[in-house]
Amino acid sequence: MSNNLLHHSNVNVTDSEPGFLLEVRARERPQNPLVSCLVPAFNEEGNIVPMLHTLHTLLSGLGLRHEIIVIDDGSRDSTVERVMSVLDSVPVTLIQLSRNFGKEVALSAGIDHANGDVAVMIDSDFQHPPELIPSFLAQWQRGYDMVFAVRSDRNDESLVKRVVTSLFYTLLNFGERNKIPENTQDFRVLDRCMLDALKSMPERNRFMKGLYNWVGFTRLGMTVRTDPRRHGTSSFNFYSLFRLAATGLTAFSNVPLRLWTVVGGGISLASIAYALYVVADTLLNGNDASGWPTIVAGMAFLGGVQLMSIGILGEYIGRIFTEVKQRPAYFVSRVSKSAKAFGPNDPAT
Repeated sequence: MSNNLLHHSNVNVTDSEPGFLLEVRARERPQNPLVSCLVPAFNEEGNIVPMLHTLHTLLSGLGLRHEIIVIDDGSRDSTVERVMSVLDSVPVTLIQLSRNFGKEVALSAGIDHANGDVAVMIDSDFQHPPELIPSFLAQWQRGYDMVFAVRSDRNDESLVKRVVTSLFYTLLNFGERNKIPENTQDFRVLDRCMLDALKSMPERNRFMKGLYNWVGFTRLGMTVRTDPRRHGTSSFNFYSLFRLAATGLTAFSNVPLRLWTVVGGGISLASIAYALYVVADTLLNGNDASGWPTIVAGMAFLGGVQLMSIGILGEYIGRIFTEVKQRPAYFVSRVSKSAKAFGPNDPAT
């Protein structure tokens, strides 16, 4: 197993300070940490129990106290029943959301309920290799507050999805100082300080990759492979990708507004130039009442630009509307907790 260091960044420090900062962070790490595994699940009846047993066996083998928090995001299959069947053998807390709120909100619910000194965030479909968790935790022990996975490649995705994803990150990071790394995944390890920071952020429109990056702290990206799903098919489709991209852009970037300001300015300048041309042509050659197709085409073009501009403004206004209502991001319908709360090395008291 090999993991490549992609980058690390620290907030408000110079290049000569990261080593010292990591040493300070490493000394602050608890000797016997409690590890919280956050596992969002939506219709994962075929994967959830094997994942729970894998995580429990792995962390027990490392001698780590642990809790596994499954966030059921309104599953319509037997995911809940499968999790309930292992409550007596695995230290699981099952959080059932009142409906399907989406993965970003499910992750936020898991963060809100995590008790650990460090949290491991991993999908339940085995696309994120659980065997890499010890390597991630080792880097956390070295002092990194966040260790996150970066896809080694996107060969398993269609050309359209790869192009759209690349365009999304280009727009998202254009002109921004705090750039969000491309091809990052939700598979990551977060220190308690990051969990507390994320819990304090009140956004209802959650784009987790942006929030992870925005809070700062010491971080390390590691190249990982993405495995095929063991069972079932992903519920994350192109429409879900589009919605997530819209949330990310409106929550972390003003580029669409700025871009359309530039487009509007360019069209205005072109219109002025064309008006000057028409005046000059009329003075020199007279007015033969031609140009009807040009007028129609110009009006149609400008009308389309205006409607698109209104649509972009509407997206931002819609996000504002959602935020000012201050509704809770989610509701929990039920919490089921194993009596074996923290694993075999530290029974619940």
